[in-house]
Amino acid sequence: MVRIGVVGVGGMGNAHCNSLPNVENCEFVGVADLRLDAAEAVAQRHQIRAFQDYYELFDVVDAVVVATPPVAHTQVIVDAAAVGVHAFCEKPLSLTLADADTMIEASDKAGTHLMVGQVLRFYPVHELGRQMIDAGDIGDITYIETDYTGPYNAPRNRPESWYGTVGGLLENGIHKSDLINWFGGTAITVAAEVGSFSGHDDWEDYTVSLIRYDSGAVGILRWGGFLGARGTNETIIDGSEGSLRLDMAADLAYLKKRGGEWEEIVPDREGPHGVVGELTHFVDCVRENRTPMIDGRGGKHAVEVVLATYQSAKEGTKVALPMEE
Repeated sequence: MVRIGVVGVGGMGNAHCNSLPNVENCEFVGVADLRLDAAEAVAQRHQIRAFQDYYELFDVVDAVVVATPPVAHTQVIVDAAAVGVHAFCEKPLSLTLADADTMIEASDKAGTHLMVGQVLRFYPVHELGRQMIDAGDIGDITYIETDYTGPYNAPRNRPESWYGTVGGLLENGIHKSDLINWFGGTAITVAAEVGSFSGHDDWEDYTVSLIRYDSGAVGILRWGGFLGARGTNETIIDGSEGSLRLDMAADLAYLKKRGGEWEEIVPDREGPHGVVGELTHFVDCVRENRTPMIDGRGGKHAVEVVLATYQSAKEGTKVALPMEE
């Protein structure tokens, strides 16, 4: 059994606490939060231990889920690696590429696993899409289009919490930044537009990124509440032999071969998926000593596409990757 604790019990931290009891081969043993009362409330609910200092949590675990605000990820993960504790880090991995490198280097040096919580990879419809692509069902990928948009809800005020200091694409759109990379490969250029209806230069309401991949495929990522009434979370993937449409909301896939008609395909929904699925994968990687599907380097690349989007829009240029900080 892998003994796991959670650092940071607000928001997604609480979601992980509720999911861990459903993860096989895992013993949920404790939580840590600077707000000791919050940690104790969660601990009482799950009959586990509560700490204010995460160093004390490290003494009783093999691995931790790091669900603090992103600005605090780096120190927690570096400290965990230093004592041989594996880390699952909530997205985004970091706010800067330098911080991502620091976490990756610390984990590499210690020989600990670092996984990033890019949960969309563990949705059944996206898992099915990846399997179909790997099986050659649509041939070589030529174009990817993915949305993470809601019905028009601007103008709006910038949140007063830490979320408002990060930016919507980096905190929320990072989900689709990783997903499009999963299908596209390694991004080599980004050209983008970023805008705000509320007048905040550092708080965007919409982004559009045009991404070129090393495979030759081109991708478009759209994020924000700016598409009128039709907001969508779909992903469309065109290949040399056919096309896929992955409907995240309905959890259904549609395949169209060249010269054929659209065919609906229901993904396999058995087994763990979503948050339980990603935590199960992490536990399995720790137990079997194998690299997670979305490790620190993959998490960094998703951040890099977002940061390149911001830079491209600000400078009015196409940004080459890897970026220099």
